[in-house]
Amino acid sequence: MTKRPNLLVIMTDQQKANAIRMYGNPDVPTPNLERLAARGIRYDHCYTPHPLCVPARVSFWTGRYPHEHGSRTNEILMPSGEQHFARILQDAGYRLALLGKNHCFQEPDLTCFEDQYIFSHQGPDDPENEDVAEVVRWIRTPRPPANPNLRFMGARINPYKPEHCPTAVLARQVNRFLERQEGDRPFCAWVSIPDPHGPLQCPEPYASMHPPASITLPPWRDDDLDHKMERIRVFRRLLGYDQLSEEEIRFRVSIYYGMIRFIDDAIGQILDTLDQRGLTENTIVVFTSDHGDYSGEHRLTDKSSTFYDCMTRVPLLISWPGHLPAGIVDRNLVSLLDVMPTCLGLADVTRPVGIDGRMLPGTGDDPPRDAIFSEYGAGGPRLHLDDLPRLIAGWEDVPRPGIPLLRWREAEGHPKMVRMGTYKYIYDPTDPTDELYDLAQDPWELTNVASDPAYAPIRQQLRDRLLDWSILTEGARPTPLYFDPNTGRNTTEAFWLKRL
Repeated sequence: MTKRPNLLVIMTDQQKANAIRMYGNPDVPTPNLERLAARGIRYDHCYTPHPLCVPARVSFWTGRYPHEHGSRTNEILMPSGEQHFARILQDAGYRLALLGKNHCFQEPDLTCFEDQYIFSHQGPDDPENEDVAEVVRWIRTPRPPANPNLRFMGARINPYKPEHCPTAVLARQVNRFLERQEGDRPFCAWVSIPDPHGPLQCPEPYASMHPPASITLPPWRDDDLDHKMERIRVFRRLLGYDQLSEEEIRFRVSIYYGMIRFIDDAIGQILDTLDQRGLTENTIVVFTSDHGDYSGEHRLTDKSSTFYDCMTRVPLLISWPGHLPAGIVDRNLVSLLDVMPTCLGLADVTRPVGIDGRMLPGTGDDPPRDAIFSEYGAGGPRLHLDDLPRLIAGWEDVPRPGIPLLRWREAEGHPKMVRMGTYKYIYDPTDPTDELYDLAQDPWELTNVASDPAYAPIRQQLRDRLLDWSILTEGARPTPLYFDPNTGRNTTEAFWLKRL
């Protein structure tokens, strides 16, 4: 290979897989993502190792689970000294760029990225001009929802021109980066789009593309949450979602979909630039997201510490024309952990030992996964429904009173998930309720069958598989053995003799 392929990794924030037409939602076409999928492989069952921004992103860049690398809440960025793919690519001669949201790297690892245009959560820290700065200030200004019982920011229509909004600004920055690329040095650009994460807002014409009355809502059951772990009921009560009307859900989802349509147009502009610059044939393009969003499922919006598909299943597309199959749909279980090891393998860069990621099906020789895992929490104490009145007392004047307990919600317990075949099992030793879903019969995960005797063998099988995974991955990295497994001889005899 005379020149290693370029890597263009596009990651949105908080986009569940089935929010778009390719993954089963006919209401939301994404023609540019569909164009990308036609050039490569679409993975139908990709799961995040942790449905929260920072832990998911650190896992993405290390190929290891959060309980191994230690980043298990949004406050813990990439731990110092952690082996990660950005450094490996830099050592292999790549020019790295971070364009968009970071929420992963800290100094000195951030210096791996020679080109940076870093966004904060809702906008660029260094806006292009005053028009952009004004939009960013507007987005960052909290606006409570119209319903006083709700304790989160309301969805709204952005009154500014699309070209001054962060998604469009980021697309321009990416295109400028691509236009500067010359010579034989390959690049790896992480395009990290902050949307469709809240605050829910988007400009016209996107805000009107999905009228609230036209949206097909997922099915609901009145007693859905009664048979699940307590954490989802705490989330609903804490943020006031038990007072959320169907009309309010429809409007929030309509803005969420509009944000995705805005993103799709921006991605189309980036793909056009790749084509125009003659970069398409030698650029591996990846599209994915770090985690999902309820967007109406379980009569909720936003995200919380659960493992339903709306939280953990994310879109994944990978394209390299002439090198990977085109227009393929792969239905194996895959993980976000597998994306960067696949990119390294395709680029002929040696993958490090001690990682959990592997080559994606259709891209290499690694065997497909028989199970997929996700986790949450940092071992913190449980947050109980009965505790909420005491904890939120006196918060009447706090603009967003659910936020002070955000860190508690993110850190509580040890919940973990395994999916095998069409079954999903969720367990937390700090909660008396475990959950089992038959996804073939119940794709919306409304009926917990963990206590159903007919499913007892399945529950035991998945529980054992979850235990095996937990034990096998409990070490941060493989421990050096210091002996040759072929001969049994000590490989450090000279070292010890020298010390004696």
